[in-house]
Amino acid sequence: MLTHRMPTLALLAAMAVLPGCAGAASTPGSAISMTEHQSVTVAPGAVLTYDSVSDSRCPPRVQCVVAGKVVYSFTLALGETREAFTLTPAEPAFTSAALQGRQITLAAASPPPGAQPATTAVTIRIVTP
Repeated sequence: MLTHRMPTLALLAAMAVLPGCAGAASTPGSAISMTEHQSVTVAPGAVLTYDSVSDSRCPPRVQCVVAGKVVYSFTLALGETREAFTLTPAEPAFTSAALQGRQITLAAASPPPGAQPATTAVTIRIVTP
């Protein structure tokens, strides 16, 4: 009987260590690393999706008139409620009404200018006020 449970236990253990999956819940205050189009459960019934990145920064070894900026776009879904928002190094926090005033903050995101969006990861934190 124990041999039938082992594959199930192994599957549950594997699911617990897969950060960033829609089924994996994050702990408040912990760092959550995400790649573009990835979703993660950030609270019971609340799913955060990293929608896209827009990087208009000046490439290395190029002289630009405007420095440009990097903008990370997200959508937070809680039931029927959807909150779309952006985070940037200049504005690194979003206060969510759906999460009862918790902030979603940009913890780390510094891809090199001109990086391919599909390889651009971002790290966020959910902070309780």
